[in-house]
Amino acid sequence: MYTRCSLFLIRKQLLMVSRQPMEDSTEAVDARTRILRTALKVFASKGYAQASTREICQRAGVNVAGIHYYFGDKASLYQELFQIPERMIRPPIILDEADTSLEAGLDAWYRHIMTFVLDADSGSHMRLLFLREQVDPSGLLDVDRVGIIGLYHAQLVRFLKRHLRIEESDSALNQLAFTLVGMAMVFYVERAAIRQLTPGLMESEEDLEAVVERMACHALAAVEAERLRRTSL
Repeated sequence: MYTRCSLFLIRKQLLMVSRQPMEDSTEAVDARTRILRTALKVFASKGYAQASTREICQRAGVNVAGIHYYFGDKASLYQELFQIPERMIRPPIILDEADTSLEAGLDAWYRHIMTFVLDADSGSHMRLLFLREQVDPSGLLDVDRVGIIGLYHAQLVRFLKRHLRIEESDSALNQLAFTLVGMAMVFYVERAAIRQLTPGLMESEEDLEAVVERMACHALAAVEAERLRRTSL
């Protein structure tokens, strides 16, 4: 689970990335910070292609030329957001502990990654932005800079191998891991649509608690189905 300290570090890192503004005034620093914070929210919710620099500047309360002044262009602004190190968004270690049961591991894993669905801070938007980059790549980043899905996938594969007692991972095991990741990822990437289509599904912490419990049950059923499939071969 991410602590308040780690979320503070994410926000701090976000505000410290890359070069300094052209002006050394409080107003310039504040404007640049507002652009970064606003851009993070807009890019996370709309993706790179659909986000507009005009909207970012308007919501940040700066001149429409602000992005060009402080960052150069839209692409440079987007790339700057990804200066936040991936160590800030690593998956939970509980799945790598040998004595973690299948039920406990799945429950803890989904609680870990779903915690930020209702959270409106920079950490939540940063995770959403990483996930969106996986679904709809901007083409502006190096592959190794968007490895959050790989981190979660590799951890799940190790965990599933141990509980399914598989020596080597295969296509079916990888598909199962992708399926488990996908169940959670859709709540990040399409949370606005989900809230519109199913009001009340995840409007509060209590709602999210129920979603996580059901998600862990669905994941457990999927793993058990794969176990049965393998034993029948």
